[in-house]
Amino acid sequence: MPSKRVLLGAALLMFAAAPVQAQTPAAQASDVQTPANCALANAVDPATYDLLTLTTWNEASQDESSYNWAQCRAAKLDRDLATQPQLRARLQTLRKQYREMRAIEGQLAGIRAGGGTMYFHQVPRMYPGLEEQLASLGALARSTLGAPTGQHYAKVIAHAKADQAKYIKLQRAYKPGPDEDYVRFNPTEWAATLNRYDTLGKAIMLTLGNRNDAATALGYSILTHFTFSAEPEEYGY
Repeated sequence: MPSKRVLLGAALLMFAAAPVQAQTPAAQASDVQTPANCALANAVDPATYDLLTLTTWNEASQDESSYNWAQCRAAKLDRDLATQPQLRARLQTLRKQYREMRAIEGQLAGIRAGGGTMYFHQVPRMYPGLEEQLASLGALARSTLGAPTGQHYAKVIAHAKADQAKYIKLQRAYKPGPDEDYVRFNPTEWAATLNRYDTLGKAIMLTLGNRNDAATALGYSILTHFTFSAEPEEYGY
């Protein structure tokens, strides 16, 4: 039976080959080997969860641990919002959309770099941070703490909108240079993937609305916590 490392490598190739179908960033979750310990995950931070549950430290196990922690916390948030089904449904939708956007960012970065496992592994590893932000968003949305409006919140939202537009513009302008023969670039697939990314961003903005309050500002901020930059010099290669 292939090792998990081999399976992850194969999944990465599929990830790069099917741009529009990258909306399942936790594809590796189907290969989960270790059951999540939700009692522990709901009591400790992600790093502590890794420390106490990982008996073998490798790329696949770290991906799995991040995924498990986030899924436990997502289930906890659902339970906490049991009496507010509309808010729970909105956060569930936002989670799927944010995760898909982060997966697309990893996919685009991997294409530009000609592959590399970092672009695959980083996606599930950002789930814990995203889940903490969603928990904060839920807390703000169901209390008076998220209701105050102000100029600062308006600026946060405006900056997020501008950053999102810039990110998409930079990606749309991208073309491999003459010395970038390692890039796996298909113009049609690239454009289709960016269209999906743009659609997701607009859907999130529609859900969040335009009220200049604390909760909305956080939601927009999450939108532009990019997993990978659109600018090559920031990729780290």
